[in-house]
Amino acid sequence: MLLRKFSITAIVALLFVPLVSQDAQAATFTTQEINEIHNFQKEYASLDKTNYSASNIYAVKPHLSKKFKAGRLRSKYINTQIDYINYYRSLFGLSPVTTSDSSNSDTQKTAAVMAAINANPFINQHGLPSEKRPSFISKATWKLAKETSESSNLNFNVSRQSAGEVITDLVTDHYNLSGTDTGHRAWLLSTRLTTTGIGAAYGNNGYRYSVQKVLNANDMFRASSQPVVTYPSVRLFPSELAQGKNIVWSIYLSNRVVRTTPTITIRDLDTDIVTNGTHVRNYSSGGYGNFKTIITYSPGKTVIRSGHEYEININVVYKYRFKLFKQDATNDTTIYATQEEQQANQTNQTNTSLDRQTEVQSPILLQNKILNAAIDAKTVSLPTNSNNLFDQLTKKGKWKQNFFVKTIRLQKH
Repeated sequence: MLLRKFSITAIVALLFVPLVSQDAQAATFTTQEINEIHNFQKEYASLDKTNYSASNIYAVKPHLSKKFKAGRLRSKYINTQIDYINYYRSLFGLSPVTTSDSSNSDTQKTAAVMAAINANPFINQHGLPSEKRPSFISKATWKLAKETSESSNLNFNVSRQSAGEVITDLVTDHYNLSGTDTGHRAWLLSTRLTTTGIGAAYGNNGYRYSVQKVLNANDMFRASSQPVVTYPSVRLFPSELAQGKNIVWSIYLSNRVVRTTPTITIRDLDTDIVTNGTHVRNYSSGGYGNFKTIITYSPGKTVIRSGHEYEININVVYKYRFKLFKQDATNDTTIYATQEEQQANQTNQTNTSLDRQTEVQSPILLQNKILNAAIDAKTVSLPTNSNNLFDQLTKKGKWKQNFFVKTIRLQKH
């Protein structure tokens, strides 16, 4: 009996489904923001995406046993990594960095030492704390490798990657062995960093040992270029970098010290949905990137959509907004509409709706007509364009008026 009474209610409820829009309103963009997005997309498209292996990464191949020689990377590989570093820094409004032959030489020797000893890629290798010097590596070279690895970003990978993908791994920091401190990201986005060095070498174990020098004595006492660096960045940020396995968000303060662990909320300004940042951690004691404060957190259940605007509230610390865009324009279907374009589109939709009022009637009126038809089919004629679902069922003979009559009669007993 309950199922029979439920049948009309459930079916009438289904009739309303096509009439409800599921699309969320997207953010509006200024003309300047749209131009900046296009510039970022063009810059990203121009970055070299060549994949490298041991067969094409070297200008001079290293010798990793007796008569040890570190070798030399192709200049194209080094330049591409610098280009990616500066592209990512530009997203945060940071000044570009440069490299030098001496820094590249030190990092290359360090990478070659780690490749020669097949350093364990699953443990901390900053300073080579668990490794022993083989006899074919000089004490001077070993000392240099220990010091350089202590002051560098390290990345170990067996995949065939481009030079830029190594930097992307470091800025997203989703392979961080020490957890969610985002230390590699902090050094890449340091407000005091001016120079770096690039090195890489393949071990017999198939791993590529990448070394990027980030801690420079001269930079430590340099004035910061800006007080705050947030990830995602203020104003505009690529959606590809905001989401993914083990990717956490962060805020770095150049000069201000925050010792507490604040609560964090994330509001999608286009859906007005608020979520909480989770796994909030304060890693300020690490000093990564020469920042005074380092706070990281997960976006939790936040739905990340390109074209949407978000507001981050890091309680009593910082509050800001950003809009997401696709940096890879080849698969970008996001509509970056200005306020004027959105208003024009809404006006067109309103006019279309008014034009169709003679054909489309309210859901309540349609429901009444359907129920009346069930009782007395001769007195009420259903509109021919009343509802897609109803029309399909009646046309196919799957839902007839005697069904309504039978159901209503059963309900009366």
